[in-house]
Order: sequence, then structure tokens, then C-alpha cells
Amino acid sequence: MLMNELAVPRPKQVRSTAVCVAPDRLAAEAGAEILRRGGNAFDAAVTAGFVEAVVSPFNCGIGGYAATGVGFRAQTGQVVALDANAVAPAAARARMFPVLPSTDPDGYRLPDDRHRHGPLSIAVPGVLSGLLTMLKEWGSLDRKTVIAPAIRLAKEGVPLIPAHAHTWRTIEARAEGAPAPDFGAPPKLVPMPRLADTLEAIVHEGPDVFYSGWIGRLISDHVRKLGGLLTHDDMAAYHARVVEPASVEVRGHVLSTPPPASGGLTSLQIAALFDRLERAGKAGPAHDARAYEALLECAKVAWDERLRRVGDPSAMDVPPCDLLTSGHLDDLLERVLEGLAHPEPGRLVAPDPLKGTVHLAAADASGNVVSWTQTHGGGFGSMLMVPGTGVVLGHGMTRFEPRPGWVNSIAPGKRPLHNMAPVIAIADGKAVLAVGASGGRTIVNNSAAVVINQLILGLAPGDALAAPRLQCETIEPAVIESAAGEECIAALRARGHRLTEVARDAGNTHLIARDKGLWTGVPEPRMALAAAAGVPAV
Repeated sequence: MLMNELAVPRPKQVRSTAVCVAPDRLAAEAGAEILRRGGNAFDAAVTAGFVEAVVSPFNCGIGGYAATGVGFRAQTGQVVALDANAVAPAAARARMFPVLPSTDPDGYRLPDDRHRHGPLSIAVPGVLSGLLTMLKEWGSLDRKTVIAPAIRLAKEGVPLIPAHAHTWRTIEARAEGAPAPDFGAPPKLVPMPRLADTLEAIVHEGPDVFYSGWIGRLISDHVRKLGGLLTHDDMAAYHARVVEPASVEVRGHVLSTPPPASGGLTSLQIAALFDRLERAGKAGPAHDARAYEALLECAKVAWDERLRRVGDPSAMDVPPCDLLTSGHLDDLLERVLEGLAHPEPGRLVAPDPLKGTVHLAAADASGNVVSWTQTHGGGFGSMLMVPGTGVVLGHGMTRFEPRPGWVNSIAPGKRPLHNMAPVIAIADGKAVLAVGASGGRTIVNNSAAVVINQLILGLAPGDALAAPRLQCETIEPAVIESAAGEECIAALRARGHRLTEVARDAGNTHLIARDKGLWTGVPEPRMALAAAAGVPAV
């Protein structure tokens, strides 16, 4: 059964020698301009990341709690990865957010939103360090060049939808002790002069000014004044980490992603499990109900393991790489096969409704490619701006499991489990695919699904993104796009699966694919502002 092809618009692809893809046209074009000026893929990703931190304050900012990325350096043939996750303050404690029982015995609820908004939700933010570490390690341009587009936009003002413009102005007024903005017509452009000044300071003084320097002290002092746990020592000790990527082979491609506490390991597990099913004839072709059922059961098993066993590697019972070995994947496959033989709804492990992230990617004519994701967590993160800086802080503490005794439970100096899952694929010594997504827990499934669609089910890049999506974690109902078609959805229900139909998936996914020496950049077709920009267009 083919999908309803009218339901998802066709992606606006760009085929070029070099390309940048981002959720906002301004970021994609800024990254492409850096490529035109001779910068490499890492320079372009950093530029686009800084621009997104200005034009998309709902989703991310330089005070965002975390970022992570994976890239390929063509000259050396090396896959590199970066962990810019938040770190819990030294004063953090496992029971700092009390939990209450819920109607589901495996669930819980929280009595208020202090874990999500306000000073206690704030951990050491990683986005700024991540961007500048990527530039230092693998970029070729200076800070002034790559940050300049973001500074210009912050000074001139950025176009925000009315709700986001009002929230930004409200947070800013609260930080500066000014009257709340009126509820009249929002301005066409929202200027961010204090953020521009902060970015200028970072250009001149580097990341130290944000962590151990005067901006870092402003951040920690403000959070402490409001009752939070973050100290100047916590800020000064922070640094993004260059890490060994996690990898698995699928269809002659080596898939790589940053290791936990990122979500990419689970995406790789889902793709590898689906590959085993498809080779055994247990998964149908693209858009077939059997393919969706296979994906659903793979997701249930991988998510159950993710929520029970994956977190900061220091807290895991095995090294992350052990969860991608052939033997372990075979063990997981037995559970998937049992689910296919006897479909059941599963059970709740840990709920998570938060969404607020951007993903972008860049590739250059030399064959370098980078897949990069950065986030506040939920919209506008902690909802706190640091006075005099224009910096909104993400809410890293909300990414921890509030119940003690879990691998992702809160502990001082710990990095929380997050959903960001950038993935690249290497074949015959060259990078051929970069995938990533935004949208909370949908990120993990969508990164896996796009890899499956292209590398296993053989869809073209644009079709791999436009294909109807299905979301499931550990428990049904699964969420499926209506574009999958009545026949497909009816077949899944006839198998006993509980489904919720939606017109549009909650996540946004982008990819860059290489073929015959050229890159094809494909932005999310469900997202109006998403764009790809190339150098030169072909």
C-alpha cells in the first residue's frame, strides 16, 4: 500500500558541491555563505548554529543546555564526535524534585514545574562551548568570521512568530526589571542588542568569558540569587568533550553517532534491528504495514533498554559500545521477534513531553560533513534570561530522571540523558549521509527511520524524509501520520496495535546525502521555514 502522496509536500532539495541545511533559511544561507568564502563544513555548521541561537530562541540559544554532533574529516578519513551536554551542579541531589504517584503504576507526576522552569531547572549550559570547541578542533576560520552573521541579526532584529516575540520580550523585561511589554501588534523584527553585545564579547575573549569569566559570574550569580544551585565553580569547570563515536554497520555503511548520554545509540540500535528483520523477510517494503510494524516493535525494545540502561556512561552498567555488538543486537532481536509474533501494547517506563531543539548539517566540496543538534530542552528552556546579557538559559536538570535509583537519576557533576541523535554514514571511506532531527523523543525514532528509509528500503533522499512517520517508545498507542493510508493503518490495527492518527508528525528531520560527487541537501518538508543552501547550485 503506497502512502497518500498528497499529504506531505515534496522537499525543496538543493544539489551542490557544498551545502548547509537548517531549520531556518537565515541559518542555512549563513552557513552556505561561509562555504562560498572557503570555510569547511565545520565552519558552516558553527555559523549556522550561532544564527539559529539568535533566530530561534524558542528552541535554542548560546545558553542552551546541550548540543552534540558527529562529523567526518575527509583528509584523514576520521569520524569525530563532540559532547556538549549539560552538567549538573555540584550541589544537585537525587531527590531535589519530589515525585508523586500517577494513575499508571509505572509512571509518576510532579507537584509543580520547578524542574522545568526557574532556577532549579538550570545546569551548566553546553551549547556555547560546543560550538566553539567544534570550531577550534576542526574548523578553519576565526571566531569573528563565523559569529558575525549572528551578531548582525541580533543587532538588526529577527523575525519571530507573535507568540515567541511576546515571550522573548516578556522574559527580557523581567530580567531587566522593566515593565511587561504591551499585548499590541508584535514588531516585525525583534532586536536583541544585549545578546549582540554578549556575542561580541565572545568574539574577543573566547569561551572562557562565558564560563570562567565575567559573563559566567553573571550567570551563576543570577541563578543563585533566584534560589538555584549553579555556582561560578560549576561554570568555570565546564568544557565540551571530544569523544569516541558509537558505531554499527548496516548494509555496508558504518553508522556513527555521539555516544550516550545522547540518543543516537538507540537510533543505531533501531536501524540495526530493522536491518536484521528485513534481511530475514520479517519487514515489508517502504510504506507497507509490515515495515511500520517492524519499526514499531524495534522501537519498543530499543526504547525500553534506553530508558533502563542508558545515561551518562559513568553510571551505565556496561560500556555503551557493548550495546551495539552483534551478540547483544541478536539478543534484542529475539525480543523484537516475540513482539511481532505476539503483539502487545507494552508498558510505560518514563514519560517525557518536552520538545525544543534545532538540527542542522553541512558538507563541503572536500568531502567533510557534520551533523549537529543543539537545544534549550523545552520552549525557551528555563524561561530565565540573565540580566544585561540577552542569554536565556536552558533547563538541563529537567532531562534527568527525578526518581532515585535509575541510571539517569540526578547526581552532582552528572550529564543527563537527552534525545539528540545526529548520525552520519560512511561507505568505502567516504561520508555519504548525514541525518538528524528535532522534536523531543521523536528525534531518536526519526533519525533511525530516515536511515532505514534510505539505506535499507532504498528510498531517494527526498522520499526518505517525506515518507509517513510512526512514533512509539515503550508503550502504545503508537502515533502514525494519516498519510500512511487507510489500508496500512487498518492492517496494523487488525494485528492488534493501538494507533493514534495525526496529520503531521511532531518532529523535524533534515539530511544531506552524497551521490556522484555532489551533495543533496534536503530540509524537513513539513517545516515551512526549513531550507537548504548550496555552493554552487547545480
